Amino acid sequence: MKNKKIKKIFYSLYILIIIFTISISNINANQIHYHVIPGGESLGLKLNTGVYIVGKYEVLTNLGKVSPWKDSNIKENDLLIAIDNHEVNNNIELLNILKNLNTETELILKRDQQIIKTKIKIVETKNNEKSLGLYIKDKIIGIGTLTFIDPKTNKFASLGHGIYENNELIENKTGSVVDSKINSIKKAIPGISGEKRASILKEDLGVISLCSKTGIYGKFNQIDKFKKDLIQTSRQDEIKKGTAYFYTVISDKKVEKFKIEITDIIMQSESSPKGIKFKVVDSNLIKETGGIIQGMSGSPIIQDGRLIGAVSHVNVENPLIGYGIHIEWMIRDLESVVA
Repeated sequence: MKNKKIKKIFYSLYILIIIFTISISNINANQIHYHVIPGGESLGLKLNTGVYIVGKYEVLTNLGKVSPWKDSNIKENDLLIAIDNHEVNNNIELLNILKNLNTETELILKRDQQIIKTKIKIVETKNNEKSLGLYIKDKIIGIGTLTFIDPKTNKFASLGHGIYENNELIENKTGSVVDSKINSIKKAIPGISGEKRASILKEDLGVISLCSKTGIYGKFNQIDKFKKDLIQTSRQDEIKKGTAYFYTVISDKKVEKFKIEITDIIMQSESSPKGIKFKVVDSNLIKETGGIIQGMSGSPIIQDGRLIGAVSHVNVENPLIGYGIHIEWMIRDLESVVA
C-alpha cells in the first residue's frame, strides 16, 4: 500500500514536470514570434564614439609654423578622455575647454587599454584661435539598412552586425539616425567589395540608444513614413533551405525585393552574425550591384512571409554569397532598448 502511494506521488510529480516543461517551451517560442514592420529603407547613422586622435599637423602662427605636440606622447588612434582634468566627449566640448586654457595643458589618453598622461603646448593660430595641432574625430558616419520596427514602441533594429574601430567592437555608444538616399552603386567584383554611394540627409528620424555586435538599435520619433503590413518573425529552427527574399534600396529611396536561395542554416545557442548562408539569384540585383555590397547590412530577409533574419556579411571573393543573422538575436537586443 505504501509503495502504491509513493508511485502515485512520483507519477503526479512527473506529470507536473512535463506540463511545466511544455509551458516553458511555449513561452520561449512565443517570445520569438513578434509582429513587426519590415524595413529595407536606407538609414544614415551617426554614432558618437568619443574623441579619437587621427593625425597631427603644424599650426600656422604669427611666428611661423609650430608643432605643439612635438614633445608629447601622442599617437594616432589614441582616445582623448580628458583635457586639463575636464572630461571630453566630443569636439565641441574640446574646443570650449581649449578657449579657457593657456600655454600648456595635460591630456589623459587611452591607448590599448592603458591610460596615458602627457603634456601638450597650446598655440594661437594667425586667426587668434587656440590649437593643439591635432586632427580628431568624434563620430562614425555611415549608412545601413533598416531591419524592422516594433510598431508598439517605435523602436527599430538595423545593420545586423557590430561596428569596429581599430579592430575593437564599439559598444554602448549613442547617436542619431537620419534619412538617406542612394545616389549610385559601385558594383562588386570577386575580390573587391562593392558599395552603395549615398547622401546623408538632414531629416532627423530618431536616436540610437544601443550599439552591439548584432547591430544598431534605437527609437524613431514617428513611424508614419515606414508603415507597411506587419509580418511575423520566425525562430531559427523554422527556417528552411530554399527560396527567400531580402528588401533593400539600390536607387534613391525605393525599397525593392530581391530573390535569394538559402543554402545553409547554422543553428546557434549564442548570437553570431553568420547564422544563415545564402546565394543571390536575382538577375536584376546581379546586374545592378554584382551581388551583396556594403550598405546592404541590415536588409531584412523574408521567407514564406516571415522575417527570418538580416543581411550581415558578404564573401568578398564571391559577392553572390552572403550571410545573415538570425532575427531572434536582434529581437533580444532590441528588448534591452529603453522605450
